[in-house]
Amino acid sequence: MRATDGGNNPISPLAVIAHTRDISENVLLDRLCRNLHLRNYRTLGRDTGWLFLNINPRVVVDGKNYGSYFMDLLQCYRFPAHRIVVEILEGAIQDEAQLAEAIKYYKELGCLVAIDDFGAGHSNFERIWRQQPHIVKLDRSMIVRAAGSHRVRRLLGNIISLLHEAGCLVIAEGVETKEEALISIDGGADFAQGYYFSRPSSTLVFQVDLSEIFFHLQDKFQLLSASEFKEQQRYLAPYYLSMQNGASALASGAALETACFKLLKQDKVLRCYLLDESGRQVGANLVPPAQCLLTDPRFAPLANPAGANWSRRPYFRRAIEQPNQVQLTRPYLSITDARMCVTLSIAVQIDKSTQILCCDLDRGGDS
Repeated sequence: MRATDGGNNPISPLAVIAHTRDISENVLLDRLCRNLHLRNYRTLGRDTGWLFLNINPRVVVDGKNYGSYFMDLLQCYRFPAHRIVVEILEGAIQDEAQLAEAIKYYKELGCLVAIDDFGAGHSNFERIWRQQPHIVKLDRSMIVRAAGSHRVRRLLGNIISLLHEAGCLVIAEGVETKEEALISIDGGADFAQGYYFSRPSSTLVFQVDLSEIFFHLQDKFQLLSASEFKEQQRYLAPYYLSMQNGASALASGAALETACFKLLKQDKVLRCYLLDESGRQVGANLVPPAQCLLTDPRFAPLANPAGANWSRRPYFRRAIEQPNQVQLTRPYLSITDARMCVTLSIAVQIDKSTQILCCDLDRGGDS
């Protein structure tokens, strides 16, 4: 809604809605807006594409008390329901049954349903899994936080992955800069929306007009990805070399302490340990002296993982699948000391059995 006052000054949609005196006026305003948007969209002459319609949360809940409307509106304009995406604010309807009823209604009409502003306020993954919307729109605040923190950026990718597993397409809202657009691509969002691509307009911006932006973004993303990979390889090269040397020493019969002597002297090493071919840890962790001084006593019950089975961990599975090659995990929280780390691992033959040398590197400083 692009409303103005008597002086032609813009008024926000929320301010306009706030001027309604009661629910009946609220319903009337919402229906007028939907009618206007649908009529305007039809005049653009597109035979494909979606029309996203925000529905006032109060109308979602109480509109049924004022007679049927939406289906009649679609029939009036001969507009197919499958081209409508109904946006519902994720946290605006507290009653789970009312939210379920609203989503069911629009789905039965044949519309797509989008949960809007996910990530703002008290967002609820459980609602997403239960209500199964077709689309989830991430609140701009999530993209902004990801732009300021590598840790949040990784978390954003995990959130989007979870939403995908729940069966939802994901839109990153409020993308205003090239950096935010690249973060949306890196996180795995299916779509991006925001001022970076176009300001609100009464005419359509066709993809051909945005092709240069899209090509530039893709090229930039590929260059950044390649650059980050090269930098990571350069940074990790000494650790890879020490892992390979340690594995060779183990294969030649050296003790774990001897094989890991140089590795334990490197800056970011938290611990080294050995797993058998079933994933069970052989003996205790080897920890650099400096790390012993940093041990948090609150996690002391987790400090001795000897005999623990780590076969479910990616660093074990990948090492088994590709023996004699150093593997690297994504950052994760270690159960041993509740610190962020990555794990290097390599499978090696020792006395006719396969064992896996592992080394955890500190990632706690990655903000």
